[in-house]
Parts: sequence; C-alpha cells; structure tokens
Amino acid sequence: MERTTDAKTVYQALEQELRPWECTEVFSVPMGLQYHNTDRIRKVFTATFISDEVMDQIETQGETDCLLFTHHPVSQKKDLTKDSPPLTKELVERMRQSRISLFTYHIPLDRNSPWSPGTNLAKAVGLTPFEEFYWQNQVRMGLLCDSPFTTLSQLSDAVEQALGHPIKCYSYGGEALKGGKVALMAGGASNPDIYAELREKGICAFLTGITTPRIPWVARNHQAARENGVSLVGGTHYSTEKFALIAMTRFFEKLGLECIFLPETPNFEEL
Repeated sequence: MERTTDAKTVYQALEQELRPWECTEVFSVPMGLQYHNTDRIRKVFTATFISDEVMDQIETQGETDCLLFTHHPVSQKKDLTKDSPPLTKELVERMRQSRISLFTYHIPLDRNSPWSPGTNLAKAVGLTPFEEFYWQNQVRMGLLCDSPFTTLSQLSDAVEQALGHPIKCYSYGGEALKGGKVALMAGGASNPDIYAELREKGICAFLTGITTPRIPWVARNHQAARENGVSLVGGTHYSTEKFALIAMTRFFEKLGLECIFLPETPNFEEL
C-alpha cells in the first residue's frame, strides 16, 4: 500500500520550521495554505512560482493527491511594469481536479536560514556568508560573503555556471573584488540605501536577480550603485531563488515524503 501523510501534519511542520508569525508580508493574500484539495499527501512538488508551466509538469506525470509548495503565490511577471498576475480560475480548477493542494511561504522562506534563497544561492555559487544584511518585513534576507574570486569576471563566470544560463553584469565597481567579498540578495532588492552601506564595508559587487534599469525602482538602484562604486550582477528573479526550492526537497523528504523540484523558464527581460 502506498504511503501517505496527513496534510495537516505537513502544514504544521512547515509552520514550525519557517515561523511566519515573526515577519510581515508584501503579498495581500495570507501566507501558508492557499488551496486545500487533499487530506492525504502522497508526494510533494516544489516550485518558485505557481503557473501553467508548473501544473503542466504535474499533470504530465499524472499525479494526484499531492502538495505543491511554492515561494510565490503568483506566476512570474510577463510585464515588468505591472503587478504580479493573480492565479486564473482555470489554474485553480486544475489544482482542484487533480487534488493538488497549494502552500506558499514568501518572506518566511526569504528570511536567512538553511532553506532560504540567499543561503542556497551562495552555496551554489561558491560563496561563504559571514554576515547578514538587508532588513525587510522584520527579517534579514541578504548576505555578505567571502569568495574564492579576485575579479568580477570570475564571479560572473561562477554565477553563470551555477544558474545555467547567461547573466548580466553592470560593472560600476571595477574588475577587482576587494578581499574577494561579495554581497547578495536573491530575487530583487529595492532599497537603494544598501549601496552606501556596501561601500562603507568595502564591498564592490552585489549579486541579485532583477537588474534591468527599465523598471523605475531598479533604475534608482543603478544610480545608487554607480555613485557608490558597486557592480550589479543579475541572474533573474526565478534563477537566483530556485535553489531554495531545491533545498526544500530535503525538508519534505525528512517527513517521509517523496519530493520533486519543478524547474521554470526564467524571464530574461529582468536582466
């Protein structure tokens, strides 16, 4: 007989591990359980966003009675000038028919931890965190890291290899990495004040996800980065955060559940 796990047990384990009550949120929907469509979970899927692309992969495998754990309760932005699109009724109905429950943690997962995007991006690129930074929504979600690299080119090459696709580098801080130090925050970082902080700490390279100056808040960051001599290395929102969802497969496996990470297509217009 195939083993299943009580859904409430899984929900409670996620809550105890990621402690959502300790932070605030940027999305209007409550974090945690989004749609409960099965009382017994036989398999878990993790994904950075929830989209037709993600559901297609689950349906292709003919899976039912599963949990989909995502970092975001929405799909990736197609139009970077607009808000994230809400889930369509069709997508919600597809999950209901396949008995796929949806559970989302955004800021609770962003908080620096063994499961966070920042921690796991650093690990993938070969960086060693030594200090937390970037305060948002009552948590720290950025990292200052030591690296084995001496140049921006070496860092960029390592990021490209880790992400598996071309990236974008804006060289405002020169080629040399001071002491090999690198700052990072996966996904995106909207606060332009961090660049003066990084300059004071002698860090001249910042790795993040969204770096296109076509977005107004990113354009302000470019100005601050240029003024403070901090290079921007961009790898897209999805690709810099996906390592957290890969890491979360281990969390669910410890609960005795088979867990599979579902890849998505990056939006390269974010670079």
